[in-house]
Amino acid sequence: MSSDASEELSTYVVSVDCVIFGYMHNAIMVALLMRAEEPFADCWALPGGPILAGESPEQACLRKLEEDIGLKVEYLEQLYTFGAPGRDPRKRAFSISHFALIEDTERPLIWGQDSRTAQWFHIDKLPSSDWAFDHENIVQKALQRLRGKLSYEPIGLSLLPEEFSLPELKNIYDVILGKELDRRNFYKKIKATGLLLPTQTIPSTRGKPTQLYRFDRKRYAQLKEEGFAFEI
Repeated sequence: MSSDASEELSTYVVSVDCVIFGYMHNAIMVALLMRAEEPFADCWALPGGPILAGESPEQACLRKLEEDIGLKVEYLEQLYTFGAPGRDPRKRAFSISHFALIEDTERPLIWGQDSRTAQWFHIDKLPSSDWAFDHENIVQKALQRLRGKLSYEPIGLSLLPEEFSLPELKNIYDVILGKELDRRNFYKKIKATGLLLPTQTIPSTRGKPTQLYRFDRKRYAQLKEEGFAFEI
């Protein structure tokens, strides 16, 4: 076997890191922790850590979200594997990153002894420096995926409660994409899917009551199997 260092087998650790997107005050937010320990003490990081024996990456991610920041999520998607040499100064490390979507961001965040604090950041006002590892790159990759999926999958609905209004849904798209969509065209397209079911109307001080809807997830799952494309 060649003694060339580039051909040596590496020992490594496999971890998970999770980007949590929440909808709060008409904005999309990301939850970050400030590390209390080296390496990267006092730097912003994502919840995550090594995968335990017998765990899948998804199970490890759900466990670390609850342990590190006190959050339970319903929507979790694998994002990308980060494994550049030197991303962790302690040891060769691979991260199977995920992103999660939650609707309830009003609860105070909690954190463990290995963190100084936890905080929600607006996606357009993320820390400009003092990031741990390559977590800034992971967040940007997750934002890119989130924005891309909006055009062909109803992913934004995971940020809303079970019942929602059309203005609330449109605002989700506006804030994620960073631009205001045409209201009439958006309403026409979303209604044309046939997947919004009217539930109740709420009186409004402005005169016309607000119609609430729920998304027909069962019907969408059936249509998706048949090749239906959710295009907005």
